Amino acid sequence: MILDSQNIYSDSQAVTASAGSTNSIDHGIARDLGTGQRLYLVVAVTVAFTDAGSDSTVTATLETDNDTAFGSPTLAVLSLPVFAALSAIGATRIGVLPPVYVNERYSRVYYTVAGGNLTTGSFDAFLVQDIQQFVAYADAVTIS
Repeated sequence: MILDSQNIYSDSQAVTASAGSTNSIDHGIARDLGTGQRLYLVVAVTVAFTDAGSDSTVTATLETDNDTAFGSPTLAVLSLPVFAALSAIGATRIGVLPPVYVNERYSRVYYTVAGGNLTTGSFDAFLVQDIQQFVAYADAVTIS
């Protein structure tokens, strides 16, 4: 997985209440992202969540808009599975960007916190062409 600094939405961004990502991406005249080449939205926990009642959840959603203030964003271009309370460092959610859905100039990730009161927790979020999904399995070869 190769990270491009221009495609990073959040870099260890603290999230304890609903908020937009620290960075938004200006796609300029590039539209219809994901057509011809798959793009992935990756959101990963970088600081473990703590929550007094263990009942908080965080949902990361990709939004687009035609202005940087995101006054009227297109909601839920892509919504990732929920991060549960007490999610550990390294917990990751990955979504495939649907072709043609990012058709406005700017995009960002919006974090929606529900069901409790988070006291700590941070995320990385970025767009990539390839995801890191290598898993090492036990060797099934027996040498005698």
